[in-house]
Amino acid sequence: RIELSEIEVRLAQLSAVQDAAVAAVTDNAGNTALCAYVTPEDADTESLKSALKDTLPDYMIPAYWVTMDELPVTANGKVDRKA
Repeated sequence: RIELSEIEVRLAQLSAVQDAAVAAVTDNAGNTALCAYVTPEDADTESLKSALKDTLPDYMIPAYWVTMDELPVTANGKVDRKA
């Protein structure tokens, strides 16, 4: 079982990440994979993956990475996962 919040916490602990959100996404063929949405500070996704491998098992490392200037938030200040 994968806890998305655990992956988000590990990402947030990295000094190169300002903010992060992780979601399970399904492609057109019905395959599910993890996708990380991050706002990095001068870091590439390969270095972030490498850093996560030190603290998480391989099956919890996101397969897809999206870098963003900022994550969308709701009026309450929480990450807007529908956006």
